[in-house]
Amino acid sequence: MVWRIHFSEDHLARIQVSPTMGPLAETVLAAALLRSPGQPRALLSEWRGQVLLTPRMRPLTALLPPGCHGVDLPTLTGEKATIGQGLQALLDVPREHLLVEMEHTDRRHRLPALAWAMAEPGRRPELTEAAQAAYRELVQPFWPRIRACLHAEQATRRRTLARAGPGALLASLQGPRIRWRPPVLEIGMPGGHVEMELGGRGIALVPSVFVGKDPSLHENPNDMDETPRLILPAADARGGRLWAASRGSALAALVGRNRAAVLQSIADGCTTTELARRAGISLAAASQHAAVLRGAGLIVTRRQGGAVLCGLHDATDGKGGSAGAAHVCDRAAGGTRGSPDRRDHRRIPGTAGPQGRTAPGLDRHGCGGRDLHRGGHGAAGDLLGSAPAAAGGA
Repeated sequence: MVWRIHFSEDHLARIQVSPTMGPLAETVLAAALLRSPGQPRALLSEWRGQVLLTPRMRPLTALLPPGCHGVDLPTLTGEKATIGQGLQALLDVPREHLLVEMEHTDRRHRLPALAWAMAEPGRRPELTEAAQAAYRELVQPFWPRIRACLHAEQATRRRTLARAGPGALLASLQGPRIRWRPPVLEIGMPGGHVEMELGGRGIALVPSVFVGKDPSLHENPNDMDETPRLILPAADARGGRLWAASRGSALAALVGRNRAAVLQSIADGCTTTELARRAGISLAAASQHAAVLRGAGLIVTRRQGGAVLCGLHDATDGKGGSAGAAHVCDRAAGGTRGSPDRRDHRRIPGTAGPQGRTAPGLDRHGCGGRDLHRGGHGAAGDLLGSAPAAAGGA
């Protein structure tokens, strides 16, 4: 059961090294990891001890049957830097693309009725709300350190690529389920023996904290020109430093849990409406907390059109925080200072900036046929055998 990916010199030159697919993708993978009986309980045990799947997440977890990564929402939504962008992309996924992906998953892992209901017209907001709840519980408290870990992994791989070339980079990935035998990269996955031709696309290497112990290969059959992604376990994911009690705990002791959650939610800049969604509070409560924090000099707010944008006070800009915070507010608005406030009627309430519909993706899951991705949460083992790995370049 091996996928053999064939590289030409042109394909090697097209290898991409990405930092992360974003917080929504990590949230989906985290929820799937918690539901997978094939993953050892010792994996990310420090994190497991601090999080819990809740009933509010059921519309999401219904799409993630135990034993696999579930419906490939990360490929459907694409790489999104913020949770707001990811949720908006999830709203924008065409129903027919979601159904094709669900049908593919259902062939090997039966989806419940609630999962199919999420594809019905008018039900998508329930799914995005469940994803938002999962993000707040599973990922948000740790996201700054997760993001730093993933960017460090990207930097390491980029240095290898620049200094030693693509062959050495692929050789550096070798492990129980990955082997580089120039010019073929072998990946042990359930689903049979497959010879994969890249057709000039290259491949993107993406680290993940929550992908589990094994790699996961994703391809978008709706756009055969899109670069496939090989999602790899981050080297530092098992380190306890990612999961140590965060500064948010001390902050909560100082200003209260709700206000601490509000401050953390404002970190990337947001409107008061989005703040209410992120923190799980009413709009009135969000406005009240923002007013108190603004009065204490911890945040600044700025009105733009019909929205109130919030940003953290930046004490390092030498101007009382207004310039730095205004920049954060501008990022929340999806533009530069003074730019028009362009909105779309399908946008998540409070999420500003022009709508960016990406070509939705459907991963091939390791569930049979031309399946790529879902093998990562099944039984482990060295699917590539015990032959010595090639270490040469291209």
